[in-house]
Amino acid sequence: MVNHKHLRAVVEDIHANGGMLTEDLLLKLINEFRFSNLWIPAKRQNDTLNFIIYDDEEAKITPLFTDLDEFRKFYKDTDIQALQNSFELYQNIIRTTDIEGYILNPASEKYLFTDEFILGITNIPKTNFYTSEPYTKEELKGMYDSIDNSSLEGFIKKRENVGHYEALFEELANSTCLVLMLSPNDLTAYAKDGIISMQETGPMAQMHTDRIGGEYATIFTSKEKLNEVATDYFRYAQIVNVATLVNFILSEDMDGIIINQGSDDVLIPRVELLRYSLGFEKFANDEKLSTSIFYMFPI
Repeated sequence: MVNHKHLRAVVEDIHANGGMLTEDLLLKLINEFRFSNLWIPAKRQNDTLNFIIYDDEEAKITPLFTDLDEFRKFYKDTDIQALQNSFELYQNIIRTTDIEGYILNPASEKYLFTDEFILGITNIPKTNFYTSEPYTKEELKGMYDSIDNSSLEGFIKKRENVGHYEALFEELANSTCLVLMLSPNDLTAYAKDGIISMQETGPMAQMHTDRIGGEYATIFTSKEKLNEVATDYFRYAQIVNVATLVNFILSEDMDGIIINQGSDDVLIPRVELLRYSLGFEKFANDEKLSTSIFYMFPI
């Protein structure tokens, strides 16, 4: 369950700095906040859910919670409900109600986000990568069969390129990357012409992640690299839209990406994904891959 550990860590650092926002802390706070999916309390009245508003020093505020444990610390009343929403809604509530700010985790952090601060944040993350003309499953299979990421592979093998994230992200934007899907069951019987359609079968496999020292999404440059992962599960490949994956990682409170886990093990930390998130949306977003998550290919 997402508990917004990264957002809470930034708030802790601000408290440790006497409540003062340095330029670095401000940037971290904005980046973590705009990718958050916090819980907002509401109460049902006459079949309508209304946000709960408190008057605090002449300002009208409502709580936000990083997780349901924090919600339960503050609310014991069973008729109060928690609604989870993305940052875009926080802004819309400020614009359309009397609420003038939010207080984060009032039983713990007690950090106040003013309406001025919230409305000043721009470049809201995309929550939907969609096109009316996505690749067909046959086109995706053709891309999978002809995948060639030799340029990206050559880049990550050079030691002098370690830490050059901007150049690495440019390589990623021009590559066709894979994620490893794992299932305890052999799904090859479901494959038609080498394609497993989860639109027909339902979800039958889960994306492989690395959970050593955090939770990292793993992406791969070739079918051979997929086979370097140690697992007893059955393996399947899926083409990934890197921009979609980055936004998923950030909104799900994950710690970053590992490229070619088990062989090259190139780590991209969360802080760098946050820093370049807008660039991924603009330059690494092939919207025609919007339905690629529904198709897998037996390795």
